[in-house]
Amino acid sequence: MPDSDTKAPATRKLYPGERQILRYLRIEQENREDGSVKVSTPVLPDLLDAGGAMRLGAIAPMCDVAAGSMAASTAYPDWVATLDFKIHLSTLIRSGDVHGHCRPLRVGKNTLVSETRLDNGSGISAGMAIVTFTRLPAREDQLNRRPPKPGRFSYSLEQEEARIPLDEYLGLRFESDHNAFELDHHERIYNSFGSIQGGAMATLLERGAAYAAERVLGCPARTIDLHFAYTAQARIGPFRVQAEVIREDKSGILSRIELIDTGLDNRVSAVATALAVAIAEKKAE
Repeated sequence: MPDSDTKAPATRKLYPGERQILRYLRIEQENREDGSVKVSTPVLPDLLDAGGAMRLGAIAPMCDVAAGSMAASTAYPDWVATLDFKIHLSTLIRSGDVHGHCRPLRVGKNTLVSETRLDNGSGISAGMAIVTFTRLPAREDQLNRRPPKPGRFSYSLEQEEARIPLDEYLGLRFESDHNAFELDHHERIYNSFGSIQGGAMATLLERGAAYAAERVLGCPARTIDLHFAYTAQARIGPFRVQAEVIREDKSGILSRIELIDTGLDNRVSAVATALAVAIAEKKAE
């Protein structure tokens, strides 16, 4: 179980830290000369859902990294802040690696929009993510900041902590009588400012949608579509993720999910809608 943190954490000198989620996911990244970004993450047993497929929540942080790097490079010397994040899965990936190729769709004076196409490394499309950023003019004291450099690098560590399932890694405490769970703030989900990292936020919202569907359907479920907006930094904790089912039909369970910072006057830090479906037997998929 991750250590709890009841105070706002200080800005971390090393980001990501040795126990942070980008390390856990073993993300590989290549910033290319044309401004696009390629990323990948391996399919590992502790990242799979009950049907043996890679969870959307294990893929989203990779997309967040790619989009953030692309936006930071494209907008330089300006800064960017994420406004909106959409991710949709089209094919289930059960082995090998998940690959993403991120490119800018729009570069405007006020906003940037990125698209990350997902595949299994063999040409089979697996989905896409679209992330929208607001552009923030750099202050005079920020002009010495350098843009991301082209090149390849890895978030993996030669000696990582013992692998554990994703829910356990995040320290989720599920409520049996509500579509909700809570977790403490801890270094595994920090961003460079000590708030919840954007990709980790997607992971939590995805699990909230799947959990709500599981309670409705009475069987394991997986989230296949997620769309959320960042509304505030999630920086104190404990955090509560709660879902409201708004539609149930043949397409699956559509829910509205909130991520709430209970340590900061129950401030809502993100609002999402997501579609989750029942997990069928592996042979039937």
